[in-house]
Amino acid sequence: MSYMLRSVARGIIIFGFFVASGILKHRPHLRGKQNLKKLPTPVIFTLTHDSYFEVPSLSRVYFSLKPKLDFFILGKDDFLSGRYLASNFGKKSRILRYLLTILDMSKLPEAVFKIMRVTTIHRPFIESYQLKKEAVKWEISQQLHKMRDNISHGISTVIFPEGTTWGFGGLKRMRSAVYQLVENTFRQTRQKVYILPINVKVDKLVKGKKDIFINVGNPIFFRSSKDEFNTRLAAILRQLHTITFSQIAAYYIKRVAERLRDENRYAEFTREKFVAQIERIVADLNIMVEKKLLPYIDSRLVEHDYLRKKAWQFIRYCEKKNYLAAKGNNEGARTETLNADVILSESPASVFRKLNPLAFHANELASLNEELIKSLYDPHLKEA
Repeated sequence: MSYMLRSVARGIIIFGFFVASGILKHRPHLRGKQNLKKLPTPVIFTLTHDSYFEVPSLSRVYFSLKPKLDFFILGKDDFLSGRYLASNFGKKSRILRYLLTILDMSKLPEAVFKIMRVTTIHRPFIESYQLKKEAVKWEISQQLHKMRDNISHGISTVIFPEGTTWGFGGLKRMRSAVYQLVENTFRQTRQKVYILPINVKVDKLVKGKKDIFINVGNPIFFRSSKDEFNTRLAAILRQLHTITFSQIAAYYIKRVAERLRDENRYAEFTREKFVAQIERIVADLNIMVEKKLLPYIDSRLVEHDYLRKKAWQFIRYCEKKNYLAAKGNNEGARTETLNADVILSESPASVFRKLNPLAFHANELASLNEELIKSLYDPHLKEA
């Protein structure tokens, strides 16, 4: 397929993602749009990754690129397996799995991935393989070598450096793919490969539309040892984190549950009291953001009506998930009781986000600086 034809086909596919983001009730917010203009090439788009849910909104990044770039996407190896949709999205329904299997068999998804120039890589640190360890290492080396060749010809790359959506909340350990591509390309060709860091966060624990914050950093080139490189990359991505209402409210609920468990007592609070306390916590968080002790925060949370609406949506979500139980009939004064066992439940990293999304989002906030976060919350929680 010629470059021109591929570019047109890719644009149509990405527009489909744009449409899908509206169908999924996404409300994307792209910050750092100026950093997508006149990018130095080749560049590695380096994105955080918690789930597939937010992927359609990343179409905003593509449409903001000026000029458009040719790029590969490094994904997990089942993208081109011929069973990607059924194995990833058909687990909850036998009928849906059957329909997605038929779609997989049509080869349409595989054709789309090839047009998007998805190249895959084994992930032995996540999945079990029958291949011997040395064989897997050799195959990964060959895949990265192919990508280095593409980069040396000026083709950019999209990489999710965490390598997985598994985790307990917060930035996961950096894998070495970005380091290897930057370092080995420079050693072999003396060509600089820039990194464009992008942090994506979803305000997901609310009913209705989901705010998706896409924070794009400055393109940067640097070299160091592998461990130092990954530590610096993680620090850059962490600085682009967006503090959402879901993180703020989830940490509040989790921290109250922890204090109740430690003090062996029972607590109730009204919705109005919850909103008032969250407003004060948001004010304190904003001060820390202004002092650059914490990264970016959803700026609209300072608006009372916006925050209040989020709080109501969050409580309805928590009631549905059995984190909270409502008592009484008055909408404003109705009390909420905490289900501490559900809030503080534990599970393996592979399913933690799905089984306890509240704790996952609470951990996202805590991962920024847990001691600082506790010191901001605990004075307010004495009233809970």
